[in-house]
This record gives sequence, structure tokens and C-alpha cells, in this order.
Amino acid sequence: MFPKLNIPSFEAKIKQVENPTIKQTDKMNKKHQIFDIIRKKWIILTPEEWVRQHVVHFLLSQKYSKNLMQIESEHHFQERKKRTDILIFDRTGNPFLVVECKAAHIPLSSDVFSQVAVYNYCIDAPFVMITNGMQLGIFEKRVNKQTKKNSYNIIKDLPIF
Repeated sequence: MFPKLNIPSFEAKIKQVENPTIKQTDKMNKKHQIFDIIRKKWIILTPEEWVRQHVVHFLLSQKYSKNLMQIESEHHFQERKKRTDILIFDRTGNPFLVVECKAAHIPLSSDVFSQVAVYNYCIDAPFVMITNGMQLGIFEKRVNKQTKKNSYNIIKDLPIF
């Protein structure tokens, strides 16, 4: 159904549900849903959600706390609503890691990085991550003390929580 990712797999809870917007005679009237253990509800299983759920379980396996994790948290940038795929807070309640997930077929590009950097302009986490489930980029934010501008350096490993 969805591709095998380069992120460790997990035992996903997936169910098939009828789509009420499509006629019963149509063979494509079923959708799949996946259970999100953070939001504690069933979510329509899209290619991006497939990646996001893998990343959530991967982060949990790396000792990140589910109590300090938010999925699709809303914030505003230039009077527009934005949603961050995954936001991890530190134990003091400050943003720690912003994660942007894309479907496996979407290449990680400078546009994807720019998207998460714009989100982080509002959130101000010290680390950001982008992934399509096949590739992963982790970056540490640096602030130039003279210009007050942010730059990002790629780092090799997930930051220690």
C-alpha cells in the first residue's frame, strides 16, 4: 500500500472505513485510517501521514517523550495560519525540535528546508528536521549575534533530548 521507508517500521494500527462522499457502487469507496498515538484518534492515511507516523514512533524509540510532542500544532506567520507536522518541547516547555514531513516521493529540497525555517522563525526551536522517510536532514540553528539572523548547520545525529 505505502512504500517501505528508511525509518524503522512499527506496528501500525490501520483500518479501512467507508467513504460517505462516494457512492456505495464505486469500488473506491474505502479509505484507510491510521491510529495516531499522540492525538489519540484515527487519521486518514495519506502518504505524508505514513511518513509522519513513522517519524513519531522513531522519535519515541529515541527517548523523546510523547507527553512533550505535538502533531500539527498551529502557529501564525505574517497573518497566515501554518501547521507544524511535529513539534517537540523540552522538559521546561520550550520548543526543542521542529519536524517537517513529506511524502516519500517528494524530494527534500531547499523549498522544504525553507518551509521548516519559516515555521521555526515563529517557533524558535534550536533544532529542525526534514524527512520524506527515505532521507533525513537534521539542522541546528545558529544566531549571528551582530546581525541577529538565523543560519542552520547540518548535524549528523538527532539532538540528545
